[in-house]
This record gives sequence, structure tokens and C-alpha cells, in this order.
Amino acid sequence: MKLKNKYIGFLPACFLFILVGCEDLKFGNAFLEKPVSTDVTIDTVFSQRKYAEQALAEVYHSLPDYLPTDGKLSWGTLETITDLGENTKAAGAQGYYTGTLTAVDTGQFPYRLDPTGSEEAGACSPMYGIRKAWIFLENVDKVPDMSTEEKEVRKAEAALIIAFHYSQMLRHYGGMPWVDHAYKPDDDMTCTRMTVKETVAKIDSIADATSKVLPWNVDDADEGRMTAAAALALKSRVRLFAASPLFNSEAPFRVGEASDKLFTWYGNYDVSRWKDALDAGLAFLEANQDNGDYYRLVNTGNPRDDFAAAYFNRCNRECIIVSHRFVTYDANSKSFQQIKFGTSGVTGNYADMFEMADGTPFSWDNPVHKANPFFDDNGNPVRDIRMYETLIVNGDKWGARTAEIWLGGRESCEGSKVSSFQKNAYNGYGMRKFQRDLGAEMRKKFYSCPLLRLPEIYLNIAEAMNELGIATIRDKFGRNAYDYVNLVRNRVEMPGLDESIITPGEKLREAILHERAVEFGFEEVRYFDINRWKRDDYLKAKLHRLRITKENDKLSYEVRYDMLHKRVYIERWDNRYFLIPIPQGEINKKSRVGIRTNLIRNIENL
Repeated sequence: MKLKNKYIGFLPACFLFILVGCEDLKFGNAFLEKPVSTDVTIDTVFSQRKYAEQALAEVYHSLPDYLPTDGKLSWGTLETITDLGENTKAAGAQGYYTGTLTAVDTGQFPYRLDPTGSEEAGACSPMYGIRKAWIFLENVDKVPDMSTEEKEVRKAEAALIIAFHYSQMLRHYGGMPWVDHAYKPDDDMTCTRMTVKETVAKIDSIADATSKVLPWNVDDADEGRMTAAAALALKSRVRLFAASPLFNSEAPFRVGEASDKLFTWYGNYDVSRWKDALDAGLAFLEANQDNGDYYRLVNTGNPRDDFAAAYFNRCNRECIIVSHRFVTYDANSKSFQQIKFGTSGVTGNYADMFEMADGTPFSWDNPVHKANPFFDDNGNPVRDIRMYETLIVNGDKWGARTAEIWLGGRESCEGSKVSSFQKNAYNGYGMRKFQRDLGAEMRKKFYSCPLLRLPEIYLNIAEAMNELGIATIRDKFGRNAYDYVNLVRNRVEMPGLDESIITPGEKLREAILHERAVEFGFEEVRYFDINRWKRDDYLKAKLHRLRITKENDKLSYEVRYDMLHKRVYIERWDNRYFLIPIPQGEINKKSRVGIRTNLIRNIENL
């Protein structure tokens, strides 16, 4: 898994722009309209505003989502290689679980540079998005019926999508080559990898430049477009990741050529990087304040509904970056079916992270907790309300009935074939997030995926303040690190952190990472938190599940450690897993043979 090659060829593909079968991705509420499918040339595409907008829609289509897709862990979800989730299906993350993942076994990658397979998988790749963005940037000035101002805004949108893709690649691979135009078949396709420092600087520069061009927010009709808020929020995310120990350390997480050339770390520790992270978060809040605090937590006073709305409902003011798809929610689609059949099972470890409603850590060793782990005798929730909108627990409403995740119940699959979840509930819990009730709750709703929500900014600021040793010092907004964490907790009516118990430093750091886990479960935050902090101890904690039995209407709970699949890569841990390898196929593109081979493949897939 060492990154031995200095040069990587990116995105060899023909210059022909093909829109066959591609829907016209509109924004906001006018979202699902299909144009006439036809093969067109570059000149045709950029001869009219409406066609140019379709070309930009294709760039937006490259933004990722969290549902299982072809080319991502073989239809798995990222959290299944953390302590939050488990792939109980005999596929998906098994390359990780067995410790056999290599740069060649790209079907098991959690993140693909240029996935093959379905159109949806290819469109969600960074290579697809970066190329389409450069095609747009190089040609949009030709459009006769688009104003100069509109062109500049649309170019800023495309540029920020490029920056977003590089932020993803940075977090997965480290420094990557910078693609500065839409490559043609005869171009020299060997590019030198940037260092981590150079990559962060590139993303920063795009974020800063686009934030001066883009509007702070858009109305519902344009919801989903990149904004100045998205630019500054992305900068906050990248700066926090860059300040964390994976890159910001006195020693590399793994020695080798990649670290020697500073592709995978800075080469030293510098506390000022935490100051940069703090400044980036505060800059977002300052700009948001200047714009009437447009972005705010969904908080109507109904904490369960508010938390669900924050990630599920479109056109809310909490989501800063979202991705859209051309489809409505469909319980029968392959992505949702993959969840149903076990590619995104929930571990007992994650379920136990959700505290009691009074802020007490949950424990199966506590007889009071064990007697009523989910609901009291009157059917009222007893845990952090986020649990019930992230997981499906026994006894909760699911669809038009009550979930039965006890042995022999309708959702139980252990020793039974009656489960509508199949292996999704093998560990004693189902996954509610993104699949909801698989019925009326989803029907006819456009699918949208929150890529960055406002709570992340708050928690980024809290973490940076803690690492700088100023957790208890109030900033220009009158808040300290605890206040920022409590903004997130108070929205769901969880008690604020007690400074006398959760002291600054290590305890507060753990509390923040815990808060990020329960707030952003299955939103691809935990994976990066574990990696950026090099916290393999989270992964090495023994995973467990819950078996529920029912006799004479009395439920019994048993914590079990016989997980369906063994995680060999954890038992044989190597720090190489903190970053994934560059696919061998991409490395081979430095050779002329590789270029020609991949050129043909990419032409066919355009």
C-alpha cells in the first residue's frame, strides 16, 4: 500500500461531450426534468445558456452521496469500516475486513478516483467531476445569451466543485496532482503529486476566491448550488483535517517515499495550523452574521423532528453543501436495497454511544438502563433523541407499525427468514438514516444528501479552541468551546457539557469526537475523525451486537460478541489504513500504454 510512484496520469478521455441519457439536473424545487437525449459537440453545448446549464448540472452530478453505490466498497457505506457500522452481507467491505485490500483490488475501495460500472458510480467520481468542471470553465465564455456576471458566478460554482473533490482526495489519499485543464488524448498526462501543504493551499485559494464571487445563499429555486457559505465551510473542514495529527505531527504515520516527499504529511508539527482551523470556522460565522445569520440549526422546539429534518428535508438552512440526484427516493432502488440487505448494519458499540436523556452515559451493566434501554413504561424515549432518528430500535414506530427486532420478530433475521430487513438488523438495530421508513415517509421526495451541515462548523471551532488551550476563553461571539458543543447538544435537548467533569484537553477532545459521532452517524464523518486523529484504538475496541428475546411479552437483552464477520485488518492493524492506496490503474497511466488503454475505456464511459 505504499505510494511509490511520483507521477500519476489523470483522466485521459476524449473531448467529445456526450449527454446521452442524462437528465437535466435542475435545482431547488424544479428538480426533475429530462432534456431530449442527443449527441452534441462542445460548440453545440455552449451555444445556448440552457445547454450550458445542463453541462454545469453534470458537474454537480459528480458530488458524492452516502448511499451504497457501485464502486464504493462494493455497494457498502463508509461507516461500515469504522466502529459505527458493520457490513453483515457477504460482500461490501469484505476486502477491508479480510485485510486483503490492495491498490489493485479497487472494487473494495471506500473511495474511487474513477469508478467503472454504472453511470451513477462514474458520475460520482472526482475524475468525472473535475474533467466536466474544466470543460465548463474553458467554454462557458462562448455562451452568447449569458451575462458576464452570470458566467462569473457559474464559473465560481464549477471551481468550488473542483475544490470539494480535492478536499475529498486529500482526506483519502493525501496530496494529489493538480489538474489545471480538460485533458485531450495527445496531452502529456504525467503530473507530479502536490504536497499536503500545496494541496491545502490550492483548496484555500479556490475557497477564498469563490467566496468573493458567489452569493452567500440562494433561494429555494436554486437550492443545491454552491455558495460563498459553502466555500468558507469547506475551508473550515479542510483546515481542521490538516491541523490534525495525521498530517500535523512530528513523525509521519507511515514511513516511505510518500512521506519523504511530504505527500502524506506536513513534515512537522505546527500549532499555528490549529489557529488556522479556528480562524476558518470563525470566518464562516462572521460572514454568516453579516448575512443575517442565514444558516442556522433547524430548531422548532420538536427535537426529534428537527434533527431528522436537518439531514432529510431539502431547502433547510442547516445544510451548507448538499448533493442531489436525478431520482426520487425509491425503496426498491439498488442503493436502498443494499442497506436493507445488510451493507449498512449498525454495531452495538454505536448504539451504546447514545447517552440517556439526562446526559448519563448508557451502560448495559446499569440495571436501570437495562430494564428500559429505549423507552420507559409509558413508551417515551429515554435516550438521546438522535438515536431514534439515526437507528431503528426495537419498539419504535417504523412505517405503519412497531419494529420487532427480537428473535422471531418481523425484523429479526437471526435464525429466521421472515425479516423485511434481512441482515440489516442482525446486530439488534436497524438503520433509519437515509432509508427512513422505506415507505410513505420517502415516497415522491427528491433525494438529497447533506455533505456539510452547520453543526460541523460549531464542533470544528470547539475542537480547535481545545487544541489551542483556550477552551474556556470566550471569543468575539461570547462563546467558548463548551458553548459551541452545547449549541449542538441543546438543539436535541441534551444537557450541556459540565466543565468541572469534562475538563479541557483530553476529556473535552473525547467528548467532541463522541458528539461528532452521534450527530453525524452515517454521514461520513466518523471515518475521517478516526483517521485524522490516528485513533486505531476506536477500531480495535471489541465490537458487539444485541440479541433481544421475548417470552410472555417480557423482553430480555443480551450483549454478544459473535459478530457475523471477523475484521482481520483490525487484528493485523497497520497504519497504512489511515490513508488508502492510489489505485494501481491510475499509477499505470504514467506510461503511454496505460494512457491508451484507459483512454479507450474512458471514451466508452463518457
